[in-house]
Amino acid sequence: MRIAASVAAVLACLATSAAAQAFVDLDFDAANVPLPPGSTSFMPWNEAAPGWSHSDGDSTSYVSWFPNAGYSQSYVLLLSPFGSASGPYGFGLKSGTFHEDEPRGPFVYAEISQTGRLGPQVTTIELLSSSYLFEVTLDGTGIAMQPVGLDPTSPTYTEDMMGYSGEWTGDVSAFAGQVVNLQITDLQTAPNPPGLAIDQIEFLPVPEPSTAALLGLGLLATVLAGRRRALSPPGLRRR
Repeated sequence: MRIAASVAAVLACLATSAAAQAFVDLDFDAANVPLPPGSTSFMPWNEAAPGWSHSDGDSTSYVSWFPNAGYSQSYVLLLSPFGSASGPYGFGLKSGTFHEDEPRGPFVYAEISQTGRLGPQVTTIELLSSSYLFEVTLDGTGIAMQPVGLDPTSPTYTEDMMGYSGEWTGDVSAFAGQVVNLQITDLQTAPNPPGLAIDQIEFLPVPEPSTAALLGLGLLATVLAGRRRALSPPGLRRR
């Protein structure tokens, strides 16, 4: 019983450690929203986008249902911006001035971020974006994102990318197995820009079983093997 309890405690500790470092709400569908949607204009971050941090500004302490028509940066919970197949919600961020009442004040790029551990076999990040004017960084290092479905050798590639809305992919294999800070930034700088919609952020492939689970199973097997040897009749023990 003591051995079983010890193994259970180790497994629980490993699971808790792994969970504490995992990325959350990468598809923005964990939002705890009022019913019906839009019944309130503003929501706290821990309900609209749990797990995510954001840049500072007059209009950044909350997430709204409706795009900010002003000049300041803002954040919006969106209803299926890429269609129902991508889930009920997506997220919008709009760069702008730090102060709402100062349209000529300091400009701030809207950004969201969170920290988590990548699996040891992760090679790729994928996401949906409504514009090519965005940046993805891991620990401050820019990730070169490519639009899926566009041919980079096409003579109209540049023009096609400017109007592209859909799936993007980037190589993150150099960060596999590490705890990293993921940051996504809206790079649009035009006066009162339309904002950036993002959704369905994924790190691929996802290893199964996890490293923590393998370690725990290995420890369990070692303990049980030792216990079987201890309980075996003397005549059956190997000499």
